[in-house]
Amino acid sequence: MYRESRLKARLRSGEPTLGCWLFMGSPVVSELLAHAGFDALIVDHEHAPGGLETGIHQMRAIQTTPTTALVRVADNQPMYFKQNLDAGAEGLLVANVESGEAAEAAVAACRYPPQGIRGHQTGASRASDWGFLPPSEYYRTWEQNFLLALLIESDKGVAAIPEMCELPEVDMLFIGPTDLSGSIGRARDFDAPEFKELMAEAERRILEGGKWLGAVTLPGDSPAKQFERGYHFVTNANDVTLLREAARGAVAAGAADAQAVGG
Repeated sequence: MYRESRLKARLRSGEPTLGCWLFMGSPVVSELLAHAGFDALIVDHEHAPGGLETGIHQMRAIQTTPTTALVRVADNQPMYFKQNLDAGAEGLLVANVESGEAAEAAVAACRYPPQGIRGHQTGASRASDWGFLPPSEYYRTWEQNFLLALLIESDKGVAAIPEMCELPEVDMLFIGPTDLSGSIGRARDFDAPEFKELMAEAERRILEGGKWLGAVTLPGDSPAKQFERGYHFVTNANDVTLLREAARGAVAAGAADAQAVGG
Protein backbone atom coordinates (compact mmCIF):
# COMPACT_ATOMS: atom_id res chain seq x y z
CA MET A 1 0.00 0.00 0.00
CA TYR A 2 1.84 3.07 -1.24
CA ARG A 3 0.98 6.27 0.63
CA GLU A 4 2.36 9.34 2.36
CA SER A 5 4.35 8.55 5.49
CA ARG A 6 2.58 9.78 8.61
CA LEU A 7 5.81 9.39 10.57
CA LYS A 8 7.92 11.52 8.23
CA ALA A 9 5.18 14.13 7.91
CA ARG A 10 5.06 14.55 11.67
CA LEU A 11 8.84 14.55 12.00
CA ARG A 12 9.14 17.24 9.33
CA SER A 13 6.62 19.38 11.19
CA GLY A 14 8.66 19.12 14.38
CA GLU A 15 6.16 16.98 16.29
CA PRO A 16 7.41 14.35 18.76
CA THR A 17 6.63 10.83 17.58
CA LEU A 18 6.09 7.52 19.34
CA GLY A 19 6.77 3.96 18.22
CA CYS A 20 6.40 0.36 19.36
CA TRP A 21 8.43 -2.77 18.54
CA LEU A 22 6.86 -5.95 17.16
CA PHE A 23 8.69 -9.12 18.23
CA MET A 24 5.85 -11.66 18.07
CA GLY A 25 5.54 -11.86 14.30
CA SER A 26 1.75 -11.69 14.60
CA PRO A 27 -0.34 -9.78 12.04
CA VAL A 28 -3.25 -9.76 14.50
CA VAL A 29 -1.19 -8.13 17.23
CA SER A 30 0.31 -5.75 14.66
CA GLU A 31 -3.15 -4.65 13.53
CA LEU A 32 -4.37 -4.17 17.09
CA LEU A 33 -1.38 -2.03 18.07
CA ALA A 34 -1.60 0.00 14.88
CA HIS A 35 -5.14 0.99 15.89
CA ALA A 36 -3.80 2.11 19.28
CA GLY A 37 -2.38 5.25 17.67
CA PHE A 38 1.40 4.79 17.56
CA ASP A 39 3.05 6.88 14.86
CA ALA A 40 5.07 3.85 13.75
CA LEU A 41 5.40 0.15 14.45
CA ILE A 42 8.73 -1.62 13.91
CA VAL A 43 8.55 -5.14 12.49
CA ASP A 44 11.66 -6.76 13.95
CA HIS A 45 13.63 -9.18 11.78
CA GLU A 46 16.76 -9.25 13.95
CA HIS A 47 15.49 -10.79 17.19
CA ALA A 48 12.04 -12.03 16.16
CA PRO A 49 10.98 -15.34 14.55
CA GLY A 50 9.18 -13.82 11.57
CA GLY A 51 10.54 -13.61 8.05
CA LEU A 52 9.69 -11.79 4.85
CA GLU A 53 6.25 -13.33 4.28
CA THR A 54 5.30 -12.85 7.93
CA GLY A 55 6.48 -9.26 7.66
CA ILE A 56 4.30 -8.63 4.61
CA HIS A 57 1.23 -9.83 6.53
CA GLN A 58 2.21 -7.54 9.41
CA MET A 59 2.64 -4.58 7.07
CA ARG A 60 -0.76 -5.24 5.51
CA ALA A 61 -2.30 -5.25 8.98
CA ILE A 62 -0.52 -2.06 10.06
CA GLN A 63 -1.45 -0.28 6.86
CA THR A 64 -5.16 -0.61 7.60
CA THR A 65 -4.40 2.45 9.77
CA PRO A 66 -2.35 5.65 9.31
CA THR A 67 0.49 4.12 11.39
CA THR A 68 3.77 3.84 9.49
CA ALA A 69 5.22 0.34 9.00
CA LEU A 70 8.97 0.15 9.61
CA VAL A 71 11.20 -2.93 9.43
CA ARG A 72 14.42 -3.60 11.30
CA VAL A 73 16.42 -5.67 8.81
CA ALA A 74 18.31 -8.72 9.96
CA ASP A 75 21.67 -7.51 8.68
CA ASN A 76 23.31 -4.75 6.66
CA GLN A 77 23.09 -6.79 3.46
CA PRO A 78 21.57 -5.57 0.17
CA MET A 79 19.32 -8.65 -0.14
CA TYR A 80 17.40 -7.78 3.04
CA PHE A 81 17.00 -4.17 1.95
CA LYS A 82 15.73 -4.97 -1.55
CA GLN A 83 13.26 -7.61 -0.41
CA ASN A 84 11.74 -5.47 2.33
CA LEU A 85 11.62 -2.34 0.17
CA ASP A 86 9.85 -4.19 -2.63
CA ALA A 87 7.53 -5.74 -0.03
CA GLY A 88 6.34 -2.27 0.92
CA ALA A 89 8.29 -1.34 4.04
CA GLU A 90 7.84 2.38 4.64
CA GLY A 91 11.18 2.66 6.39
CA LEU A 92 14.14 0.55 7.42
CA LEU A 93 16.18 0.41 10.62
CA VAL A 94 19.68 -0.97 10.19
CA ALA A 95 21.22 -2.67 13.22
CA ASN A 96 24.62 -1.84 14.72
CA VAL A 97 26.12 0.52 12.16
CA GLU A 98 29.68 1.24 13.28
CA SER A 99 31.34 3.22 10.50
CA GLY A 100 30.82 5.72 7.74
CA GLU A 101 31.48 2.95 5.23
CA ALA A 102 28.71 0.79 6.70
CA ALA A 103 26.35 3.77 6.58
CA GLU A 104 27.25 4.36 2.93
CA ALA A 105 26.53 0.69 2.17
CA ALA A 106 23.08 0.99 3.76
CA VAL A 107 22.32 4.08 1.72
CA ALA A 108 23.47 2.40 -1.49
CA ALA A 109 21.30 -0.66 -0.79
CA CYS A 110 18.21 1.58 -0.68
CA ARG A 111 18.88 3.75 -3.75
CA TYR A 112 18.56 2.97 -7.43
CA PRO A 113 21.57 3.25 -9.77
CA PRO A 114 23.55 5.35 -10.32
CA GLN A 115 23.19 6.52 -6.68
CA GLY A 116 22.95 2.96 -5.34
CA ILE A 117 22.47 -0.71 -6.14
CA ARG A 118 18.76 -1.36 -5.58
CA GLY A 119 17.27 -3.43 -8.39
CA HIS A 120 14.38 -2.18 -10.53
CA GLN A 121 11.36 -4.40 -9.91
CA THR A 122 8.73 -1.98 -8.63
CA GLY A 123 6.40 -2.57 -11.59
CA ALA A 124 5.59 -6.00 -10.14
CA SER A 125 6.02 -5.40 -6.41
CA ARG A 126 3.89 -4.48 -3.46
CA ALA A 127 5.89 -1.26 -3.02
CA SER A 128 4.09 0.31 -5.99
CA ASP A 129 0.74 -1.38 -5.35
CA TRP A 130 1.73 -4.22 -7.70
CA GLY A 131 2.15 -1.75 -10.53
CA PHE A 132 -1.24 -0.07 -10.20
CA LEU A 133 0.77 2.95 -9.12
CA PRO A 134 2.75 3.83 -12.25
CA PRO A 135 6.45 3.04 -11.69
CA SER A 136 7.33 6.56 -12.84
CA GLU A 137 5.24 7.99 -9.98
CA TYR A 138 6.84 5.63 -7.49
CA TYR A 139 10.35 6.56 -8.61
CA ARG A 140 9.46 10.25 -8.41
CA THR A 141 8.05 10.21 -4.88
CA TRP A 142 9.28 7.18 -2.88
CA GLU A 143 12.28 8.86 -1.28
CA GLN A 144 10.19 11.62 0.28
CA ASN A 145 8.10 8.97 2.07
CA PHE A 146 10.88 6.51 2.93
CA LEU A 147 12.75 6.72 6.24
CA LEU A 148 16.25 5.30 6.72
CA ALA A 149 17.39 4.97 10.34
CA LEU A 150 20.78 3.67 11.43
CA LEU A 151 21.08 2.08 14.86
CA ILE A 152 23.93 3.19 17.09
CA GLU A 153 24.61 0.21 19.35
CA SER A 154 28.31 0.38 20.23
CA ASP A 155 31.03 2.78 21.28
CA LYS A 156 32.46 2.40 17.75
CA GLY A 157 29.13 3.53 16.36
CA VAL A 158 29.12 6.59 18.61
CA ALA A 159 32.60 7.52 17.37
CA ALA A 160 31.39 7.28 13.76
CA ILE A 161 28.27 9.43 14.19
CA PRO A 162 29.82 12.55 12.58
CA GLU A 163 30.62 10.54 9.43
CA MET A 164 27.09 9.13 9.28
CA CYS A 165 25.59 12.59 9.67
CA GLU A 166 27.39 13.73 6.54
CA LEU A 167 25.12 11.46 4.44
CA PRO A 168 21.99 13.38 3.40
CA GLU A 169 20.11 10.15 2.65
CA VAL A 170 20.25 9.10 6.32
CA ASP A 171 17.16 10.45 8.06
CA MET A 172 17.61 9.27 11.64
CA LEU A 173 20.17 7.85 14.02
CA PHE A 174 18.53 5.60 16.59
CA ILE A 175 20.38 4.66 19.79
CA GLY A 176 20.07 1.06 21.02
CA PRO A 177 20.99 1.51 24.70
CA THR A 178 21.13 -2.14 25.77
CA ASP A 179 23.70 -3.14 23.17
CA LEU A 180 25.46 0.19 23.70
CA SER A 181 25.92 -0.63 27.37
CA GLY A 182 27.17 -4.12 26.48
CA SER A 183 29.75 -2.71 24.08
CA ILE A 184 31.63 -1.15 27.01
CA GLY A 185 31.27 -4.15 29.31
CA ARG A 186 28.38 -2.75 31.36
CA ALA A 187 25.45 -4.68 29.87
CA ARG A 188 22.12 -3.33 31.17
CA ASP A 189 23.89 -1.27 33.85
CA PHE A 190 22.13 1.89 32.78
CA ASP A 191 23.22 3.75 35.92
CA ALA A 192 26.93 3.23 35.21
CA PRO A 193 28.62 6.65 34.83
CA GLU A 194 30.54 5.52 31.74
CA PHE A 195 27.30 4.39 30.06
CA LYS A 196 25.52 7.65 30.89
CA GLU A 197 28.47 9.60 29.51
CA LEU A 198 28.49 7.56 26.28
CA MET A 199 24.72 7.89 25.90
CA ALA A 200 24.90 11.66 26.35
CA GLU A 201 27.75 11.85 23.83
CA ALA A 202 25.70 9.93 21.27
CA GLU A 203 22.71 12.22 21.79
CA ARG A 204 24.87 15.33 21.46
CA ARG A 205 26.62 14.17 18.29
CA ILE A 206 23.38 13.19 16.56
CA LEU A 207 21.68 16.50 17.34
CA GLU A 208 24.75 18.48 16.32
CA GLY A 209 24.84 16.49 13.07
CA GLY A 210 21.31 17.60 12.24
CA LYS A 211 19.69 14.16 12.12
CA TRP A 212 16.46 13.07 13.76
CA LEU A 213 17.27 11.43 17.09
CA GLY A 214 15.56 8.22 18.17
CA ALA A 215 15.95 5.66 20.95
CA VAL A 216 14.29 3.14 23.22
CA THR A 217 12.98 4.49 26.53
CA LEU A 218 15.06 3.12 29.41
CA PRO A 219 13.80 2.29 32.92
CA GLY A 220 13.66 5.49 34.93
CA ASP A 221 13.41 7.61 31.79
CA SER A 222 10.26 8.64 29.95
CA PRO A 223 9.26 9.85 26.49
CA ALA A 224 8.51 13.27 27.99
CA LYS A 225 12.06 13.57 29.35
CA GLN A 226 13.52 12.32 26.09
CA PHE A 227 11.54 14.81 24.03
CA GLU A 228 12.76 17.55 26.35
CA ARG A 229 16.34 16.47 25.58
CA GLY A 230 15.70 16.86 21.86
CA TYR A 231 14.53 13.39 20.82
CA HIS A 232 12.28 13.17 17.78
CA PHE A 233 11.20 9.50 17.86
CA VAL A 234 10.91 7.30 20.94
CA THR A 235 9.85 3.67 21.35
CA ASN A 236 8.45 3.05 24.82
CA ALA A 237 6.74 -0.32 24.29
CA ASN A 238 6.85 -3.67 22.53
CA ASP A 239 4.17 -6.27 21.87
CA VAL A 240 5.67 -8.97 24.12
CA THR A 241 6.01 -6.73 27.17
CA LEU A 242 2.55 -5.24 26.72
CA LEU A 243 0.92 -8.69 26.60
CA ARG A 244 3.09 -10.17 29.36
CA GLU A 245 2.49 -7.35 31.83
CA ALA A 246 -1.23 -7.19 31.08
CA ALA A 247 -1.49 -10.97 31.58
CA ARG A 248 0.54 -10.82 34.80
CA GLY A 249 -1.68 -8.04 36.11
CA ALA A 250 -4.87 -9.88 35.19
CA VAL A 251 -3.70 -13.05 36.94
CA ALA A 252 -2.63 -11.14 40.06
CA ALA A 253 -5.92 -9.26 40.21
CA GLY A 254 -7.93 -12.44 39.70
CA ALA A 255 -5.94 -14.28 42.37
CA ALA A 256 -6.46 -11.42 44.83
CA ASP A 257 -10.22 -11.40 44.13
CA ALA A 258 -10.41 -15.17 44.53
CA GLN A 259 -8.57 -15.00 47.83
CA ALA A 260 -10.82 -12.22 49.08
CA VAL A 261 -13.97 -14.17 48.21
CA GLY A 262 -12.60 -17.43 49.58
CA GLY A 263 -11.18 -15.86 52.73
